[in-house]
Amino acid sequence: MRGVCSAYEPICPPNCCEIAFRRRQPKITQDNERSPYQSPLRAKLKRRTSEIILAAVGSVARDQGLAAVSIAEVARVGEITDRTVYRHFATRDELISAFISWHLDQAVGGPDVKLPNTIDDLLAWLEWRYRAWEHDFRIVSEAYLSPLGRELRAPLFALGHANILKMLANEYPQLGEGTRQIIASAMISLMSTENFVFLQYNLGYSAEQTHRTVVACIRAVIIGSL
Repeated sequence: MRGVCSAYEPICPPNCCEIAFRRRQPKITQDNERSPYQSPLRAKLKRRTSEIILAAVGSVARDQGLAAVSIAEVARVGEITDRTVYRHFATRDELISAFISWHLDQAVGGPDVKLPNTIDDLLAWLEWRYRAWEHDFRIVSEAYLSPLGRELRAPLFALGHANILKMLANEYPQLGEGTRQIIASAMISLMSTENFVFLQYNLGYSAEQTHRTVVACIRAVIIGSL
């Protein structure tokens, strides 16, 4: 039988046709390689699954504390498999880190949040924030005050401080720059998570009581500086 790979060979040697076929295939070079197709639907499903996992972490931390968070418990609460959790977060530490960052974004409105334009707007926003902190008190007191939580919150402090300075300059131009710096620092301290947790733990203050106290102190600081 004549081989199909060469008109000049009466009989094909073993695997001759297969070898010839392979030789005819174009070599894949770096120029004609294509990156894998990234499906928008797959990316959306991946984000959605991550949100389910992180929400499950929040549920466990809210009810049992951050120490109770484990891959198995998160999978159980989220009604998914351990393997699904591991696909998104390789370790418990990675999961906790992602959760704290995600929860902070949820709390402040994410990177595109619109900052208050006036002191009154800021103090009104603070009342809503304290109510949310009261609802998630275990998360706030354990996650936000952890070393990682403090590190992640540092840029938010800097952003808030700069915005307060801007508002003070607009509303109280008669105050010197040094005085505005002192007021802004006092306001950031009074409004902080640390102060909120202190008043809850040590004085048993509710979110409403904490808000009234902080607002009164901020007003006193501003009026006393005029």
